Amino acid sequence: MTVVTLPVRRRLDRPPNRARWVLRRRTSTVEDVGRLPAPPPEPDPSSVVVFASAREVRRGGEVVPFTRIEFDLLMFLATHPRQVFTREQLLHHVWGFSRGGLRTVDVHIRRLRAKLPDRPLVVTVRGVGYRLADDADVRVVHLPPPVR
Repeated sequence: MTVVTLPVRRRLDRPPNRARWVLRRRTSTVEDVGRLPAPPPEPDPSSVVVFASAREVRRGGEVVPFTRIEFDLLMFLATHPRQVFTREQLLHHVWGFSRGGLRTVDVHIRRLRAKLPDRPLVVTVRGVGYRLADDADVRVVHLPPPVR
């Protein structure tokens, strides 16, 4: 058995048959079209998107006006899903103090529910406090909102 070794003439700084390689990269075939990713689905009109950097809330693409405290409360609950917070904890984390009227949390929760009435957004855990609802469609985005 004889092994024949042929010399290889190839430049290492670029692939062989560069023209064919470039054309193959730039053109798509019928098979490639079938492999393209599907376009993203249309947003649900009741979905809520929180743009953190712009401090803006949109429901179904429409801007919903929020006060500073309402936005901070929604942002805090959205970034801590499935976690129950007492009124004292919410006062401490959202308002920045732990003394004061606990009913102010109830008032702001009621305002959140009134501004986004399509689905239950915040759930009351009887005897404990509040949490974001399991089926609440809330996304937090840290990019600027799209320009319309």
